Amino acid sequence: MTRQVACVPESLKPYVQIDQWGIVPVVLGHGFGTDKSAWDYLTPFFPKGFTYIRYDLAGCGSDEDTLRRYDLQRHSHLYGYADDLIELLDGLGVRSCVYLGHSVSCMIGAIAAIARPDLFRRHIWIGPSPCYLKDENYPGTLTPEDLQAIYDAIVTNYQAWAAGFVPLMFGVTEDHRLADFSKTLFRLQPSVALRTLQVIFDSDTRAFVGKVSQPVHLIFNRDDFVVPQAVALWLHRKLPNSTLDWIEARGHLPHMTHPEVVGSLLRKYIIV
Repeated sequence: MTRQVACVPESLKPYVQIDQWGIVPVVLGHGFGTDKSAWDYLTPFFPKGFTYIRYDLAGCGSDEDTLRRYDLQRHSHLYGYADDLIELLDGLGVRSCVYLGHSVSCMIGAIAAIARPDLFRRHIWIGPSPCYLKDENYPGTLTPEDLQAIYDAIVTNYQAWAAGFVPLMFGVTEDHRLADFSKTLFRLQPSVALRTLQVIFDSDTRAFVGKVSQPVHLIFNRDDFVVPQAVALWLHRKLPNSTLDWIEARGHLPHMTHPEVVGSLLRKYIIV
């Protein structure tokens, strides 16, 4: 069996990083406020024998990369990010991968997998949510008024809003890893951060969930202020071929705060 990914083309190097080399590629998509460095804590726990491909979502890497790749029109919907993912896989020569997504990247992976099922053999999703607004039939957490308050706070003072957002995402107030998350969150251009959050919170991909044909392994922190347990259970019910694992922890970033636990689940689901 030959390795699918032989090298990284020069055009992709500014936002793509390879960890280890193996037969099967594992593609890692990060969530809001982070970039490809979000996987640093998890790297020591990666199962051996795989090619780990991590990349920056458009708008989340360096200023140069944001200027080159972030397109206001293309990235006004998750479809544009899904197209980016498909183009990345094609550009690397990936024929079939394991996809590991966190938060918004889970739904990006879902859209891409529905469009190009040949590229995906299974998914591992950490903290996904297909919709953040609540209604009478869905246990989301936010109202339109909540979203407007968030957008107003970002416009008024992005740095102040971000400073309050970081400990909520981590679920703790004292941890050296808070600084790493803060660094990537504060590096985001405020206008890009606002637009990206609007894309995430305004999206509703519930209708797509049942169309994902590959196995999906769901991982959630038990106490996640972004994604409540009811949404996790909703997803588990709607996904035709899914598993669900809880991590007894708070926050929305278990791959950063509890990498050893997430790593043990990766060994369980990547090596199948």
